Amino acid sequence: MGKIETIDKEQELLQQVASGDKEAFGQLYDIYAPKLFRFIRLKVNSEVLAEDLSSESFLRIWEYLKEEEKEIEESFQALLYKTARNLIIDYYKRKSTQEILMDDDFKEFLSQEPAKDEISSKEIADQIHKALINIKEEYQDVLIWYYVDGLSVVEIAKMMSKSQGAIRVLIHRGLKSLKEHLSDEA
Repeated sequence: MGKIETIDKEQELLQQVASGDKEAFGQLYDIYAPKLFRFIRLKVNSEVLAEDLSSESFLRIWEYLKEEEKEIEESFQALLYKTARNLIIDYYKRKSTQEILMDDDFKEFLSQEPAKDEISSKEIADQIHKALINIKEEYQDVLIWYYVDGLSVVEIAKMMSKSQGAIRVLIHRGLKSLKEHLSDEA
C-alpha cells in the first residue's frame, strides 16, 4: 500500500472509529503496531516494556477518540508516535537511572528487523546501538523515524510540530553526532 492509499485508508478508518467502530480501530492497530513497537523497542531496550508502552499508546488514543467530539488534527500516526514518545519520557522520569544496557535479547531483535540488510553483523549492530543511545533523544527519534521506519520529512515535521527545514537539520546533525560517537568507539 502506497503512502497516499495509506493516508486515505487511515482517514476512512478514523471516520469509522468516530462512529464507534472497534474493528476499524483494530485495523489501525494492525497497520501501525509493528512500527510503533520497533520505535519504542529501540528506545527502551526491553521487549516486555516496549509491548506495554505500545499497548498503552493505543489505549490512550482509543480513550481520547471515545471522548465526545474529539478529532485528530494531525495524522493518526503522528498522534500515535507523540503519545508513545511521551510515555517513554514518563517512563524514564520515573526510572531511577536512564542507562540503557545492551542485552542479548536486544541484539537478537535488531538483527531480525528490516534494518538488518544494512547491519551485517551483531557487532556492528551493537556499535550502532551504543552510539545511538549516546546522542540527543531528539536526534534518536528523527533518525529512527527517517531511516528505520521510513517516514518522510513531512510526516516527522508534523509529529514533532517543527518545520521541514528543522527536521532536515535534525537529521543532518543526528547523523553527524552518530558518526562522531561511532568513530569514538572504533
